[in-house]
Amino acid sequence: MAASALLVLNRRAGTGHAEGDADRLAGELKSGFGAALTVDVAIVDDHPTARSAAASFAGSAGRPSLVVAAGGGGTLRAVVEGVMDTFGEPPNADVVSLGALRMGSGNVISRRVGIPVDPSRGARVVGDGFARGRASLCAVMRCTHGTKGGGSATRHAVTMCGLGAWGRVPGDIARWREAHRVARKRAARLVGLERVNAAEYLAFGAGRILGATVSARRSELVEVEGKGRMRLVAAVALTVPLPPLPDPGVSLGDEAIGLTLLPRFAKPYRRRLERGAGLTIRLVDHESTEFFLDEDPEVAYGWLRLEVAGRLTFVAGDVA
Repeated sequence: MAASALLVLNRRAGTGHAEGDADRLAGELKSGFGAALTVDVAIVDDHPTARSAAASFAGSAGRPSLVVAAGGGGTLRAVVEGVMDTFGEPPNADVVSLGALRMGSGNVISRRVGIPVDPSRGARVVGDGFARGRASLCAVMRCTHGTKGGGSATRHAVTMCGLGAWGRVPGDIARWREAHRVARKRAARLVGLERVNAAEYLAFGAGRILGATVSARRSELVEVEGKGRMRLVAAVALTVPLPPLPDPGVSLGDEAIGLTLLPRFAKPYRRRLERGAGLTIRLVDHESTEFFLDEDPEVAYGWLRLEVAGRLTFVAGDVA
């Protein structure tokens, strides 16, 4: 059976994209593949729709198949969630591979695997890489947490989980972007959207962490499995190094995530979580807390657990 691909274009990613971009990128993907490749297109305006499109395609496409996220980190995470919805565990490369174009503000994995910043060139590189079997593995982070009413929910990410004061930064940035949309577009044209995104995280992150350090009321009291109770200022779990954040002690391709917790007025606590291990954080003095996965805000009630679900295959560029 001929190879098949799905291109998921998020029109609202980054500073916005035209619907016509989808056909152009699909053509570049075919051109890069260099042989018969069936490419379906899903044009979406939000992450839930991207997730549903990826799940539907992954469950019915021929093998091997490719799902390409044409957006940013949030769009890629939605595609990952769709694939995980279908299989439960990360599928092997002979079943489904993922591609990621740099069309949003946060493009960590696509940068790491060597995808060019220009979307058209990036699509050709992904098509060529899929044809040649050029790939990089990336750990999938599984986050299970309590929900309102006593239930639980499971989410997945491929770059980062942020907790404590750091976990509230994407919400701050989302409100900032809504209020300063025009100015942000101008700044993106001048210095590049990825640089603007990094500056936003640095500015809002520093403010949140400073506030939680100065005021105990801004930091949750938590109970960390194997460590006891601490007043948590911030925490970050990463699948790849992402300076200037703390070195996680893991690299792209490791079946592990690196976790750093910053207690108030105490030494940081670091933990490398391998496949089969996990860590649970329980809230002591708060009913719920805001956190994020790959830039998407989430809310956990009562508790949260992090572990490694496995590794997904990403099509790589020439320099990965």
